[in-house]
This record gives sequence, structure tokens and C-alpha cells, in this order.
Amino acid sequence: MTRRAPAALSALTLAAALTWAGTATAAAGTAPLDPDTPVSADGRTGPRVRDTPPSASGIQGSGRGIQGSGRHSAGFAGTGDLADAAGVRPVTGTGPRTTAPDDLSARSIIPPDERVQVTDTTAYPARATVYFTYTKPGGATSWCTGWLYAANAVATAGHCVHSGGSGGAWNTGFTVYPGRNGASSPYGSCGVSSTFSVVGWTQNANPEYDYAGFKLGCTIGNTTGWYGMSWTTASLDGTAVGSAGYPQDRASATQWSTTSTVSASYERQLAYHLDTVGGQSGSVVHTSGCGTYCGVAVHAYGHGDHNRGTRITEAVFANYADWKL
Repeated sequence: MTRRAPAALSALTLAAALTWAGTATAAAGTAPLDPDTPVSADGRTGPRVRDTPPSASGIQGSGRGIQGSGRHSAGFAGTGDLADAAGVRPVTGTGPRTTAPDDLSARSIIPPDERVQVTDTTAYPARATVYFTYTKPGGATSWCTGWLYAANAVATAGHCVHSGGSGGAWNTGFTVYPGRNGASSPYGSCGVSSTFSVVGWTQNANPEYDYAGFKLGCTIGNTTGWYGMSWTTASLDGTAVGSAGYPQDRASATQWSTTSTVSASYERQLAYHLDTVGGQSGSVVHTSGCGTYCGVAVHAYGHGDHNRGTRITEAVFANYADWKL
């Protein structure tokens, strides 16, 4: 059985819960917005925030109104040929200088540290994991991790794109580097045409809704491939999971992977013993399935003896489907 998350997981969660309680009720006479209601950095808010009519690449369907216990979109290993991608920008030099990653709480290493460096980021799925930089409202440059889930779309954590809550602000100047490996960017870089999250994060700072996405100005996923994505209402306790990202405690912009199991399944979050630190926010939490690797959560937080990510629910799946269109 899927659990509901405990009322107080940490000081961060308690503070976010208080913020949520104070902002979830809309103005008098107006119904509050569903926390999964999408919002874009350019000010659009509504149930189907997207850029264009449906297209044929990547994740198919919205996932809304689906009967049964689950739904998935297939992953794709990519062609490996840059000629198959449009809009990719060449990278010269080592890329922008970054400060500390914009992480909201300490991530946890559950001894022993079982992270392993991914030395070949040109192999799938490493090349579908992205390192991205951005500029905070105060002008500092930072980074997070994300993962391609379509030819032109990336999933990541909400706090990597917006500081959270009604008094928060959007980050800007995103540049995405698929398969980054230190100073090497084997698949160039991509700009971001649209940035999305949900009101549960941007207005309420509720950690259960800490997820976001990008629509890219390129189709690099045709080359690198992308992760599948799956939602289910069933418990995932004991399920083997893996993750890969760009931690702050290792050589700059190097990718590291780890494997473990789900320790607890909540309605909107998964807890697991994957070893993560700052910089790995936004990483995929994947299982086998979807034809290849299947994202079931977006990594976001650490809680001492475990780490935690925003679960791919039916509503989350539907939003990601819309955001790549």
C-alpha cells in the first residue's frame, strides 16, 4: 500500500508545509488551484500549459483519465549521431564558471558511499543525463542535474528552476549539456525555450510538488536517447532503482551513478538509499522497464538515513507529456 508522507520530515518540510498552508487558499470567492496546476516562467498558468499542438516525438499522450494502476512512455537509446539532432550548439573551452549548486537541504550518503564515476558518458543512458547551468536572481551562476525524457525535453527538480513559494523567483539563462564529462561536452549544448513547474512549488513551496521541466531549443534526444517514464499507484517498496548525476563533492561536471532500492513509497514521494549530495538534484530515479530505463521519481531531498524524490504520479506524468509539446 502506498503511504502518505509523514507530516514533518525535516525543518525544511515543516517550513514548506507552513508556507503551503498559508498560500493554498486563494482569494475569497476563488477556488484554490490544484497543486499540480502547471505554470511557466513567462507567466502562463493553467491545466494544459504547453507551447504547441501535439507532436509525434518522445512521450506520447497526456496520461489523464487513464484507467488502471499504471502507464508508461518508452525510453529510447538514441542514434549516437549528432547529424540527427537539430539546434545543438558547439561548446568551446570548459564552459561557464559555477558556484555551489542551488540545493535546499543536505543530501545524504548512506555508508558506505557506493557512487561510481561514469567514465564514458557517450554511452546510453549516461548521455541522456544532463548537466545544466543557470543564473540565480542575484546573479550567481549554479548547476543542477536533469534527464531527457523526449527528443526536446528535460525533467528536473522544481528548486533548480524556481526558489519556491509566492515570494520566490525563476532562475534564468539555462544551458543544458547532455552527457557532460568534466571539461568535455560530447553533445554540445542546448538552450531552453520554455521553463515549467507547478503552483504546488512556485506558489506553495511544497516539497511534494518539487518538480519542473524544460522544453529545449534543440532535438538532441534523437542522438543521445531519452529515459522512459512510468507512474503507478502501487507500492514500489523493495524495487531496485538507480540514479546518475553531477555531485558537488567530485571533480567538476563529472557524472556519478549509484544503485539501491526503494525504502518507502508515499503518495507523492519515494524514499530510497541512493547516495547523493548537492548538485544531483533533478537526477532521474529509474527502474528497469519502459523498454530501457524508466524514470519513476525526480531526486530532490536528503533526510539523514535516506534520500527522497518527487514521485511520477499520473498528474506529474501528464504535465511532463504536455511540456514537451
